[in-house]
Amino acid sequence: MINKQELMFGVHPIREALKSKKRHIFELYIVKDKAKNRAVDEVIKMAKAANVIIKSVEAKVLNSMVNGQNHQGLIARAEPLKTLRLSDAIFQAQGKKELWLALDEVTDPQNLGAMLRSAACLGFSTVLLPKHRTVGITPAVHKVACGALETLNIVEVSNLNTAIIDLKEEGFWVYGADMAGKDIKHFSYAYPALLVIGSEGTGLREKTKEHCDDIIAIRQKGGVSSLNASASAAIIMYDISSKLGD
Repeated sequence: MINKQELMFGVHPIREALKSKKRHIFELYIVKDKAKNRAVDEVIKMAKAANVIIKSVEAKVLNSMVNGQNHQGLIARAEPLKTLRLSDAIFQAQGKKELWLALDEVTDPQNLGAMLRSAACLGFSTVLLPKHRTVGITPAVHKVACGALETLNIVEVSNLNTAIIDLKEEGFWVYGADMAGKDIKHFSYAYPALLVIGSEGTGLREKTKEHCDDIIAIRQKGGVSSLNASASAAIIMYDISSKLGD
């Protein structure tokens, strides 16, 4: 029986996967005869310590494996990212000051990866991702997230609105981001908190808005018409984290 595997590329994602030890790394491919920097040397050292098979190959081999994306001279074959069931994530969250993020129909890997990275940096422990109409956790998302996926709990849900209802029943306060919402500058939050970010083009769906306790927004002062989804998410996550800080 062949173990299911996925590709990871880039220094930071592979290093964090080796560091966290949440999943097995089967093989590490490195570019043959390329001068290594300190970060790459560190990854190779960690891989050797974990008894990972290391293969030195031509750059064109790595390029073909990830369709020419910027792999930084490193690609790993790894056990697929482990996800949690919502019920298990709720059980783990009991009694804790939890900050969660839900992403509704985000389809751009750059946006998704950036939001995951911001979530990990700003103290959010868990991210809800719909199984459908979402880009999913691709190698490109791994790369942009810079290792954040190794520290976050990822929960895949069949129906985001049903998941929101379940979380409200468990005491979560649900805040949806929308340009017509209340100004976050004067807004107060409560634990446990779930922030819901909508798609890049249309934002939150109307049905999703109905399930939120409050709709919040970043007041803008001109310039471009609006912030993109990942920038908005980062600003709001910072606002929540800073106001609910210990």
